Amino acid sequence: MARSDSTVEIDESLTESDGIGLDLFAEETPQTARYRFLLHFGAYVVLLLLVIWPIFSMANQLEPYVLGLPFNMFWNILVLVLVLVNSVLLYRFDEGKLQGGS
Repeated sequence: MARSDSTVEIDESLTESDGIGLDLFAEETPQTARYRFLLHFGAYVVLLLLVIWPIFSMANQLEPYVLGLPFNMFWNILVLVLVLVNSVLLYRFDEGKLQGGS
């Protein structure tokens, strides 16, 4: 394939930040918002580790029953509820702050 010698112009509107998307690493993002986001991200990682091998193998038992559920099912539901709580907290505290909001 032959390459043409014509130069390609870059559309300036695509390179400029228009305030849409996650501006976590933008200069105007406050340091506390960055730390809060990374704290929530760390919580998601810990919760993920709770439901994969080898940690889940400790909870993978039928007894004791908790709230009428086998322990492994209770463990999965507990982690799911903790993910929901973490997501709600992230939404409530950082609503619009990382996307150029006030």
